[in-house]
Amino acid sequence: MLACLAAGVAFAVLVPGPAGTGCYLWRPSTQPVSGRGAALALPVAIVLLVLVDRLSADRFRLRRQVRSIGTAAIGLVTVTAWTGFAAQSRPSCSTSPAVIGTIVCGTLATAVAAHWATRSRAPWTVPDDSSEPASAEPLNQSELRAVFVRLGDQVDSWTSLRFQLFPFATGALAVLLLISTVLPWRELVDPVALGPTAAEAGLARSQLWEIPSARPWAFIVCGLAVATLVSTGLVRRAAAVGTGSVVVVGLLTQLLWQPPSLPNGVGYRTAVGAWIALGLGLCLCAAALLRARRLPVLAGAAAVGVLVGVLVPSATEAPYQPSAVAGVPHRSLDLHGGQLVDRLGMRVSIGTSDPLDSLAWTLDGSPGQWLLGRTGSESSTVFAYDDDVALPQVTLNHGPTPPALWGVADNHLVVLAGGARGQPWAILSVPLDLATADISLSHKNKDGSYYVTPGVDALATGVGPALSHRNADRSIVVWGSTTTWQFPANQLRKGIRLADFVVDPGPGASGNAVSSGPDGTTAWRTSETGLAMVRPGGVPQQLTGVAPAGCVLSSDTASSSMTVDAFAVDVRGNLWLGGGAPTSVITLDGVLRKLPGGAEGVDSIEARPDGSVLLGTSPGGGDQVLEIPDAAGAAASYPAAPPPDPRCDRRKPADGTTTFKATTVPTVPVVGAAGVSTQLALDATGRLVRVRVPLAARSFAPDGQGGVWWTVVDRRSMESAVHLVRGRTTVVRDPQPVPGSQKGEYAAAAGDRVVSAIGGSLYNRYGPGDAVRRVQVKGELRPNGLVQLASGEVAMVLGEQLVLVDSRPTVLLGGSTSGWPITATGVPATQLTADGTWFTGPDGKLWGYDGCHLVRVDAPERVTVVAGPRQGVPQAADQVTVIGQALYFQLGNDLIRLEAAR
Repeated sequence: MLACLAAGVAFAVLVPGPAGTGCYLWRPSTQPVSGRGAALALPVAIVLLVLVDRLSADRFRLRRQVRSIGTAAIGLVTVTAWTGFAAQSRPSCSTSPAVIGTIVCGTLATAVAAHWATRSRAPWTVPDDSSEPASAEPLNQSELRAVFVRLGDQVDSWTSLRFQLFPFATGALAVLLLISTVLPWRELVDPVALGPTAAEAGLARSQLWEIPSARPWAFIVCGLAVATLVSTGLVRRAAAVGTGSVVVVGLLTQLLWQPPSLPNGVGYRTAVGAWIALGLGLCLCAAALLRARRLPVLAGAAAVGVLVGVLVPSATEAPYQPSAVAGVPHRSLDLHGGQLVDRLGMRVSIGTSDPLDSLAWTLDGSPGQWLLGRTGSESSTVFAYDDDVALPQVTLNHGPTPPALWGVADNHLVVLAGGARGQPWAILSVPLDLATADISLSHKNKDGSYYVTPGVDALATGVGPALSHRNADRSIVVWGSTTTWQFPANQLRKGIRLADFVVDPGPGASGNAVSSGPDGTTAWRTSETGLAMVRPGGVPQQLTGVAPAGCVLSSDTASSSMTVDAFAVDVRGNLWLGGGAPTSVITLDGVLRKLPGGAEGVDSIEARPDGSVLLGTSPGGGDQVLEIPDAAGAAASYPAAPPPDPRCDRRKPADGTTTFKATTVPTVPVVGAAGVSTQLALDATGRLVRVRVPLAARSFAPDGQGGVWWTVVDRRSMESAVHLVRGRTTVVRDPQPVPGSQKGEYAAAAGDRVVSAIGGSLYNRYGPGDAVRRVQVKGELRPNGLVQLASGEVAMVLGEQLVLVDSRPTVLLGGSTSGWPITATGVPATQLTADGTWFTGPDGKLWGYDGCHLVRVDAPERVTVVAGPRQGVPQAADQVTVIGQALYFQLGNDLIRLEAAR
C-alpha cells in the first residue's frame, strides 16, 4: 500500500497539470514553485521507509524504531509540502491535481505508516506438537528465570495501541508546535495583496503560528511537553495534566481575545499552529487521566496548569510603551515600505500619498484611533487601531483616488473623497456599522447628486482639486483651486453651506493651505515659496520666500533660505516648519529653533489638540509617522539657530524712493481656448483678462503694454513670433530654420520687440516691424533672466552676472556666487547677487524684484531701490507683470495691482 501511495505522489508531482490550474510544481519556467522540493521528497521518503524496514527485518526492535521515525518523517514532509503550496498565494492551488494528489496521498501514507508502526502482533508462536518424547526432567531455577525474562521483554514491547499512540502523538505534536514557532513560516500569504474584493481583504493567513505575542509561551509549552516525555510514573502523569492544562487554557485565552471576523470575511482566522497546540494539550490530558489512580495529585497539577495558562499569555503581552525624550520625535507607527504590522501580525498597507491622511482620531477628543489601509487597487479598509491591534471596520470602494480620513464622530467616519485632477470631491459621513461603502463619486442620481451607498451622508460637495489637513483648534481646512474653507469639527453636519466657512486671512491665502491654533495664531501659504503668519492683535509677517539664495538656517526665518513643504500651528501658537530644510519651529518670541533629534524630509505636519505634533516622512522610500509627544511645551527649550549672516539679514528692509498703492484685483476672466498657460493682457475694450497661450507656443512673454508675444515652430522648423494686441494678431517669421536639436524656453518683450532663446547660445530678436536678427551670446542663461528693453537693448543673467547685451556686452552687476542683496549699500557691484526676477519697468528701464524689493538699474554698477515692503511692495510673489504704469503681482490665487501713489 505504501508503495502505491508513493507512486501516486510521484505521478501527481511529475506529471504537469492543466494550464488552467494556475498552480504548478514541475515546470522550471513557472514561478513560484516553493512547494516542489518538499513534494518530491515525499515519495522518496515513503520508498526509503519501505526499504529500510525490509533491511531491518531480522532485528525486531530496530525495525519498530524505523517504522516510528519513518511515520513522523512522512507526516512532517506532508505538512511542509502543504505550506509550500499555501505560500504560492494562488486560489487555484486548492484545486490543482498536484496539490490534491500530494496532500491526499501523503495523509494516507502517514496514517498507514502509523498503523503499521503501532499494530499488535504475537511476539511468539506456539510450536506444533513434536513426535519426540518430552523430557521428564524439570527445568532448574536459572533456566526458568531466563525464559520469563525473555518473554516479559517481548510482551512489554508490544503493549496495546492506546499506550503507544499517546507518547507518539504527544512527541509529534510537540515537535510540530516547536517548528511552527521557530521556523520563518509566519506570513505565507500577504493579506493586502490578495485582491480588491472585500472578502479577500484583511487577514487570510495560512501560517502555522499566528500569535506573535505568545512565542515565549509556545517555548514554555514545548519545554513542559519534553519534560513530560522524559519523566516516568506519577511524575509523568502530573506533568502531562499540568502541561495539557497550560496549553488548552492559554490557547483558548488567546483565541477568545482575538477580534472576531466581520460578515464580509475580513478579520483574523485561527491558524494551523493554534490547532496543533490545542491537540497537544488535549492529548497530554487524555493520556494522563486514563487509568489514573491518584486523582488529588492530578487535580492539583491541573489547577496549577490552568493558573499558568491564564497568567503566562498575559505576562508575555507587554503593551506598547514608546521611549520618548522631551522634544525628540519617536516613531509612532512603523510604516516601513508603506505598511504597518500590528502585534497580531496584521499588515495594513497605507495607500495615501500622505501617511497622515491615513491616520485619524475622534473629532471630539475622546479615545480612539483609526487607520485607512489600502486593500485593493480601488478600495481601502478602515481599521480600528487599539492597543497595537488593527481591527477591520469598513471597506471603502473609492476608485483610483483614496480618500483622506479626517476622524470619527458619532460612530461615523468623516472622510474627504475624490478631488483629484478636476474631479468632484465630497465630505462624507460613513457609518461604522457598514461592511462596505461606495464613495467613488463615479455615478449620479436622478436629482444630480452623486451616488453613495445608502446610509452614507454627503455633507458638502465641490469640484477638485481638493486637499485638506487638521488643525490644533479642532478645525479642518480644505483648499481647492481658488478657495479655502475651514470647518470646526463640531459643525460637520449634513447640509452645511460652503460659503459660510470660507477663510482668507491675507493675500495669497485663497486656494492655499491655512493652519490656525486655539490662541488665534494663523499661518498661511502666500505663494509657492512664501509663508506668512499673523498673531492675535498683530500684523501679518512674511516668513519665507524673501531671503537670498544660499542663506543657511538662522534665528530669523525671513533671513533663512527655506523650502517649506508643510507647516502647522500648535496649541501654544508655535509654528512648525518642515520640508527641504531641517524641521524647525518658530516659538512665541519669533526665534527659529531647530528640532533636536533630527527629522529630515518632512512632507506633512499635523498639530494635535493634546499638544503633540505628528510628522509624515518618507525616508528611503518607506512612509513613517513620527510623533513629538509634548511638542508645544518643549518647543521653547530647543536651542535657537545662530543669527543670520549680514548679507542674508532681512530684519531691516531697505526703504525706496517711491510709495505705491496696492489693491487686490477682482476675479480676472480667462479668454481663448488654445491652451492651459495664461498671461495677463488687455482685451479690445481695455479690460484686464487672462489670455490662454496656445499649446504649440515654445515661449511667451507680455509686451508691457497689455499685449502678449509667443513663438511657434512649424513642420519645416521655421520659427514665427505672434503678437496679440487688443484682440488682433500680427506674425513675424524668421527666414532661417531653427536647429532641430534646440528648443526655445524663454522670451522677453517690450512693445513691438521680442527676443526668444532658441536653445544653446542662440537668440532670435524680432522687431521693430518685420526685422529679425539671430545673435549668439556665450554663457548659460538663467530662468527669469532675459529682458527686452524698450530702447532695443537686451539684458541677460548669464551665470552669476547681469549683462547688457549689445554690440559690446556690459556687465551691470554680479559675479560672486554668494552675492549680497541688490539693495545692499556700500558693497561693490561685483558682490551683488543677480538672483530674482528681471523685467522692463513702467519707465522702460531694467527693473528687478528679489521677493521683497523693487530695484532699478540706472547704469552699470548703479542700482536704485524703488520701493520695499514699507512702500507697499508685496512679498514672495510668484510672478510680476507690467501693463502700462501698473505692476501686477501674483500671490497664489490673488492678484495685487501696484500703482505709484500721487
